[in-house]
This record gives sequence, C-alpha cells and structure tokens, in this order.
Amino acid sequence: MNIYNFTEDKYLDKPMNKQLYDKGLLLVEDAIKEITYTKPGSLIHLLHGRIPSTHSSSVKFGKWGEKWFVYAVESTPNFSMLPHGVLKGIGEDGKSKDIDFLFRDDINMIVYYRELKGNINLDTEKLPATHIKINYLKEYLEIEYPNYSLNSGLLNWSVWDRKPYEEKGNRQFLNKIKTFENSGVTVTHASEMFEILGMDVNEEDYYQYFNKIGKVIVEATN
Repeated sequence: MNIYNFTEDKYLDKPMNKQLYDKGLLLVEDAIKEITYTKPGSLIHLLHGRIPSTHSSSVKFGKWGEKWFVYAVESTPNFSMLPHGVLKGIGEDGKSKDIDFLFRDDINMIVYYRELKGNINLDTEKLPATHIKINYLKEYLEIEYPNYSLNSGLLNWSVWDRKPYEEKGNRQFLNKIKTFENSGVTVTHASEMFEILGMDVNEEDYYQYFNKIGKVIVEATN
C-alpha cells in the first residue's frame, strides 16, 4: 500500500514523535486489511453501495489506538507496560476482565490505568457498565500494586482536550463526562497522556497527524 509521506512535516524533527508516527502508520496498514464493507441487505448499501463499514472502521481503529498508546509507553524511558488485555480470574466470581491500558511510572512509582474510548457518547447501558467496570478494576489494582499510587480513569483520545465539547451542539458530551465524574471516574484526553509521558506533542501535531491518517484510509479503501 502507498503510505502517505510524512517526511515533509516539520514536527517530525522530533525523533520520538517520528518513531511514534511511523509506528502508527504500520498499524494503520494492519487495521485497513481488517475493515469490512457494507453488503446488500442494509440501507447503507442501498444508499451508497459497497463502502467501508463505519462500525467496522470504528472498532478496528479503537484497537489501533490501544496498540499505538502501548507503543508510546514502551518507547518512553522509565515507563513500562503492565499485564493488560483479557486477564483471567480477576473479575467477580473468578471471571475474566479486559483491561485496555495499564502501565507504570518507574521513577514516581505510579500505576496508570485507563479504559480507552474514541467515542464517549455511550448509550444508557454502556455508560454505567463502563464506570462500574473502571471502579471495580480500580479496587483490584490498588490491591495488586500496593507499593504504587494508582491513577485511574477513562481516556477519551479522539480529542486533544475538552474544548471541542464546549462548543454549541456538542454539550451532550460534557453531560456524559459529568456522569462519569459523578461516579468517581476521571475522564482525560490525549493531551494528558502525552504530558504524563513527557512527549513533545501538541494539539496541532495531533490533529494534523490523524487528518492525514484519515486520508490514507480513504485512499486505501476506495
């Protein structure tokens, strides 16, 4: 596949960023291969024909985000990933639980746990289920890592910070965040993650990068 050329972007003068962005592109190649297309029998196919499934794209790039942030941690000195994914025997009655993102700061002795959500506009069933899960795992991790401070919450990584949600027409997202916070769950965004890792990424870099990834996806799936 002909990957978009990022070499002319001035922010790639930062070596750590270039490694992260290049890794993201490699992961994009894998994600694109797994995207499914609309089929006859759906209204979307009736209206638009065979196009990439929006649902499939969202799911695949949700997984892409998990892998990309893992790489960000693994490429940062003094930070290391902890066991995550589906872990057996840690849920209620010995059931499995899925931990999206778990890493530690080896200098400051902090364990960071985040559930990753590209879309925070969860429905009335998924939202309470998510904050119940996060609070349950928070208690589990406090016991599992007694020598570390625990920093837990939800990482809504589709925005750099909360400013877009303050615009007219987007206030429903703030209501979702308020529901989480009233349930004891902190909601953070991409800017906070890069601040924790000490990576020199800014808002312009972030949105420009994903805008170009979007172009790669369109070119590869049309």
